[in-house]
Amino acid sequence: MKKIILLLLAVASTHLSTGQSKELPLIHDRQGSFEFMSRTDYAGSGCNFTEAEISGNLGKIAALIAVVRKNRVLAELKGFDGRARIYTTLACQQGGLYGVPSRISFEFASWYRMKDGTEKRNLTEPPEWSVYLNTIQPFWTNKVSTEPEFISVPEKKETIAPGIDVYDGECFVLYDPARPDYWLPVTVKEAFEAAYENLRKSSDEVAWGYVKKMLDEERAAFQPGDWEKHATQSGMISRVGTMPGFPKIMKVNPAYWDKSRPRSDIQIITFRMVTNKKFLAQRTQEYLRDNSISYNCARFEESLDTEFVKSLMPLLQK
Repeated sequence: MKKIILLLLAVASTHLSTGQSKELPLIHDRQGSFEFMSRTDYAGSGCNFTEAEISGNLGKIAALIAVVRKNRVLAELKGFDGRARIYTTLACQQGGLYGVPSRISFEFASWYRMKDGTEKRNLTEPPEWSVYLNTIQPFWTNKVSTEPEFISVPEKKETIAPGIDVYDGECFVLYDPARPDYWLPVTVKEAFEAAYENLRKSSDEVAWGYVKKMLDEERAAFQPGDWEKHATQSGMISRVGTMPGFPKIMKVNPAYWDKSRPRSDIQIITFRMVTNKKFLAQRTQEYLRDNSISYNCARFEESLDTEFVKSLMPLLQK
């Protein structure tokens, strides 16, 4: 028994020491390069955009990349190779869509030195930061029913400048403030009825008997004045209620889009940008100390600020 315990301790010790080992040393002074990995099939099959619309949209994407590359980390390109990759999105399946949707990923492939002295960098899924164009349902929102336009969004919202909304302190939406709201509140009545129908369709006959009983009890608990209130994800089985502090249920507003403009134009931009500078600085220094290949991406994210966000706003103009 004693030998088994000693063996287990030895294995645990080896595991801990391996987990704490630092990565291969980064090469900070190597001049990097930048590549725009252009493509024309990123809208996905079934989106029905024309070649002219995709070509026009590629020009808008190139303009966005040019703006982002003015960032000091990307302008210097020291210690990493940068790439801008266009990912295929399924946003054309979203309700209320108009413009050509895309995700632009800025990749940071850090250079490091192998034990034999050779210099290498990994181009397979390197650390990255993404921005989304014409996606009116951002990746940080959640579908809440079978209704294609119903989503939940963080309760905390701040408008830091005309056309710039920030949710939960780090989820950004850039839009045209002269247009109608891009999202509209969903009432408790709308949300509850959608949840009721969704659960009815997804439950078998036996399960539906129990689910219906609980839903009917939820329905009876609402006060008459609750039905027209803004719904939040605070209910029980329906996940529909009115309690504050929970994500709000919203619906996409198709009227936001200016349909007199080409579908190739950028009309809404979304991305995640952490604004806690203390956290970002600490993370960057930790990555530097540990020779993490995420170091240069962290430097980029730490350098982003409100002025950078404002520099993207002209991309929304005609």
